[in-house]
Amino acid sequence: MHTLNFREISHMTFEAEGWMIGFRTWKLTGYDHNNNVICSVYENERHNYLKYVRFIVALKNHGYKLRECDRIRLKSGEGNFLIRSYISQVTREDIYEIASIAGFSRSEVDNIKYVSEEEQRCFAEMIGLEYYELRDNLHKW
Repeated sequence: MHTLNFREISHMTFEAEGWMIGFRTWKLTGYDHNNNVICSVYENERHNYLKYVRFIVALKNHGYKLRECDRIRLKSGEGNFLIRSYISQVTREDIYEIASIAGFSRSEVDNIKYVSEEEQRCFAEMIGLEYYELRDNLHKW
């Protein structure tokens, strides 16, 4: 299983180009403690959660991770980027797709209920969930 012994970013921005919901292109950018850009993700995706996970992976590839407050902010509904209440509507197929972007196999997703809490926490963070969000939805997956 993956480890998350990465440095936390100092801050991030997420900005939309376009005015109509559903036709916006979001740019997510993470910054280090010297205010240097670590990475940006701005390619169009089928939905914003995929972009969110690609941002998490891009940060990981540079040795960084989002802070909990960043994950919560991105899922807060601010700017209609992501809305936390939709997490409860995620299907197993959605999780397979999201987890594959983060480098997890279908088998790892299928077995996530049976691994240690530490591994579940790592999985949750890598797919942009808080641990309690994962636990609250495991019975459906």
